Formats: sequence, C-alpha cells, structure tokens
Amino acid sequence: MTNPLEANEPRVSLVVPVFNEASFIRDNLAQLLTVVDGLADAVELVVVDDGSIDDTAVELSRAAAADARIRPIHFTRNFGKEAAIHAGLAAARGDCAVVLDADLQHPPNLIPAMLSHWRQGFLVVEAIKTERGRESLAARANAGLFYWLFKHLAGMDIAGLCDFKLLDRLVIDTYLALPERRRFFRGLVYWSGYPTARIPFEVPPCESRRSRWSWLRLARYALDNLTSFSSLPLHLVGLLGAFTLGVGLVFGLLTLIQKLTGGSLDGFTTVILLIVIIGGALMISLGIIGHYLALLYDEVKGRPTYLLRPPPDRLAP
Repeated sequence: MTNPLEANEPRVSLVVPVFNEASFIRDNLAQLLTVVDGLADAVELVVVDDGSIDDTAVELSRAAAADARIRPIHFTRNFGKEAAIHAGLAAARGDCAVVLDADLQHPPNLIPAMLSHWRQGFLVVEAIKTERGRESLAARANAGLFYWLFKHLAGMDIAGLCDFKLLDRLVIDTYLALPERRRFFRGLVYWSGYPTARIPFEVPPCESRRSRWSWLRLARYALDNLTSFSSLPLHLVGLLGAFTLGVGLVFGLLTLIQKLTGGSLDGFTTVILLIVIIGGALMISLGIIGHYLALLYDEVKGRPTYLLRPPPDRLAP
C-alpha cells in the first residue's frame, strides 16, 4: 500500500473522468500514480465514475482501498464528461488540478512538465494535439470543421486543444463559480484568458476501446458548444429575412413588369417558388430560435449538473 497524503493536504490533484472502464482502470490508475510518485508535492487522484454500468465502481473501490491517494466519486447515472470534469474539479483539494483521460491517450508523462510551467507562474497549462492518432479522415474533417466554425462564430481559436489541462486553484475557483450548467470545458478555460503555457503532444494509439461517441451525439455536442459561445446564428436570422425579402421583391417586380407588358404567363410557378423560399427561411429561423430557447429553458430549470451516490461498499446488499 502506498503511503497516504501528507497531512491530507495535497498540492496537486489529478481529475480523471471514467465510464465503463472496469477492464483496465486499475492498471491505468497505477501508471498515473507511478508518474507522480517522484514528485515532491503531495498528490491526490480524484476519479469520477460517470454512471458506469459495468464493474468500474467496484474496481475503483478496490483501488481506493489499496491506495489512500485515490478518491472515487460516483454519479447516479451517466451525466456526461463535462459534468464529470465539473464534479472532479469541485472535489479537488490541490493548489492545482490536472484533468486527463483514464485511457492514457493523454500521456501522463507530460504532468511533470506541466507542473514545471505552473511553478514558473502560468495559471493554465494546456496540452496541444499535434497529431490526432488513428482517426479516420471523416473524423479529422469533422473536427476541422468544428474548430473552423468555432473560430469564426465565437472568435476563439481552440484548434488542437483538448481536456488535458493543468489549472491553478484561482482558475478552478473561477470555473466553479460560473453560473451556467451547460459547460464546454475547453471553451470556458480559453475564454477565462488566464496566463497560459502550451505543451505539444501526439495522441498515442489506443487498442483498448473504440469511441463511444456516435455521429449524432458528436453533432449535438458541437452544436450546443457553438451556440453556447456565439449568438451570431440569431443575428443571421435577420440577414436571412432580409435576403428572403429581397428575393421576394425581385420576383414581385418581374411579375409586375410582365403583367404591365402583357407577357405574364398562366400558372402559379412564381407564387409557389416564393412560398417555398419564404417558408424555408421561416422554418430555418424558427429552428435557430428554438435551439436557443431550448438552451435557455435548460438553464432556467436550474437542475444540478450531476447527482452523486454512495460507493458500492456503502450500498445496502
């Protein structure tokens, strides 16, 4: 058994969201702790079980019993990675926290370099992907499109950024104080504007699992994040209305000229075309407005971002 934290006052917190990773979670956590074993700072490992339906919770309890530095947190159900990061940061007690994935695609050997930059005075240290690993061309294209849209809609260039970050306690407290419930961790940390250092890395190959994100879920996640940081689509509704009005005026003027010159044709082609254009513009506009109303509705309800449950060893048999 590894020695417990010095006086229960960790200097560094590692925040690791997990979901259905029972087959390799204990080995990977052991590798994480091996990397930080040589650090002079006291370390804690906050592992957030995002409602796993396999034996992840049991494996985490066993790992925590074997090493006092491991602190598992269990959700009642799957609330998503953003909620898991939020819960982990809320539970972190260190002067800084490093957020990273449990599958080791965020190389833990970068943590000492991150801490070195932090000690130099940087409040945020971000790991930047220079190579995205074994991703398909479609996945790379979709990621590129998202970053391009985010840059031009929200005015924030987050290309290459990921959730692998070190945050100073000041940044953690700022992040936790933000009132919004739909969060985009990468975007909010970038938006905060604190002094930042960046470390490049290549994503190592991972054979243990495939991505659990479907195309539909990724598209919804991207859309929510884009609209959370930009109101430009709402302004585009007005431009779309102006464009539709212009097209209608042109068709109306042409129809009037044909009528006055006696060249008007029988039928309702022009009318049908105008109805299609105007109707399509209205439905698109209502869809954009409806999406923003849905985001506002979720915020107004004020439900908690996540709910916790006791660990397995404290549940009734």
